[in-house]
Amino acid sequence: MFPWQTSNWNNLTSSQQNNRLAHGLLFHGAAGTGKNAFAIDFAHWLLCEQPLTDKACGKCKSCQLIQAESNPDLLSLRPEEEGKAIKVDQVRGLIEKISLTSHGKGKRVIIISPADALNVNASNSLLKTLEEPPANTVLILITDKPSKLVATIRSRTQMIRFDLPGTDESLQWLTEQNIENPDLVLKLSAGAPLAAKAMADNEGLQIRDKLFQNWQELASGNADALDSAAMWLKDGFKNLDNLPLNWMSSWLMDIIRSLQGGHIESMSNADYAKALQNLAGQVDLKSVYSLLDRLNDTIRLNGTSANQLMLIEGLLLHWAGLKRS
Repeated sequence: MFPWQTSNWNNLTSSQQNNRLAHGLLFHGAAGTGKNAFAIDFAHWLLCEQPLTDKACGKCKSCQLIQAESNPDLLSLRPEEEGKAIKVDQVRGLIEKISLTSHGKGKRVIIISPADALNVNASNSLLKTLEEPPANTVLILITDKPSKLVATIRSRTQMIRFDLPGTDESLQWLTEQNIENPDLVLKLSAGAPLAAKAMADNEGLQIRDKLFQNWQELASGNADALDSAAMWLKDGFKNLDNLPLNWMSSWLMDIIRSLQGGHIESMSNADYAKALQNLAGQVDLKSVYSLLDRLNDTIRLNGTSANQLMLIEGLLLHWAGLKRS
C-alpha cells in the first residue's frame, strides 16, 4: 500500500471487518496511482489467516502460498496478449474455477485487470457471477477508463476511486525512491507518481529527448515520418504506456500557448521552451489545433484493436506535413 492509499485501505478493511464488503469492487482512477498494487495487497489481506491492521501477516500458509505465486484462492484475469481483449472463453474458464470449493479459510479473490479490456460477450458472461457471486468470493475489477465498461458491469460493482496524491506527497515519495529530477518527471507524468517512477526507471527523460529531437527533425524535413514512427514505437512506448503521446500533447499545448502570447514560465516543457517557441513561429494556430484533435483521437484509440504503428504514422505525417513559414 502506498502512502496516498491509506483512506481507501481503511474504508475497505473496515467494511470487511463489519461484514459490509461488496462482492464486486471496481477500482478506478488515473493511471499511475497504484490500483493494481493496492488490489494485490488487499487480496493478500483478505486471504491472510492472521491479518494485521495494515497488511497481511506474511507468515501463514496462505501468505506463503501467495509469496510462491501458487495460492489457488487468488485468481487473476487479464488479456492473453497485451493490448488485446479479454475473451468470453477466459471468463467462462474463470467461472468454472470459482465454482469449486476454496482451499483456504473459505475466501477467494479474483482480480480482473484491465477490466475495460472485457469485450461485450465476456462482460455479459461475467454479469451473472457479479449478480450472484459464490459465497465468500470477492471480485476486484481495475480500470483507468470506467466509462469504457458496459453500464451493467458498473452498476453491479461498488466503485472505489483512486485519486492522484497531492504534489508535495508525490514529490516526497519520489525523493524517498531516489528518483532524480522528481519535479520534472512528475510534471511530465501528469502528476501520477508511479508513472513518474516508471519513467525515471526506464530512461524516460533520455527517450523524451530522443523523440523531441526527432519531432524537430520532422518539422525541418530532415527525418522521414514512416521511419520515425517505427522508432517511436520501438523506443518510445517500451514500458512507458501512453507517455510519448502525452508528451506530444504537451508540446502542442506549449506551441499554442506561445502562439497566444504566453511566456516561457507558462510552458509545461520549460526545458524545451526556446525550441517550442521557434516551432510556434513556423505554424498557424488553426493547423496546430487540428493536429491536437487528431492526437486526442489517437490517445483514445491507442490500446484498442487499432493498429498502433499506423496511428503513430498518421500523427507524424500530419505534423511533418503542416504548412510552415
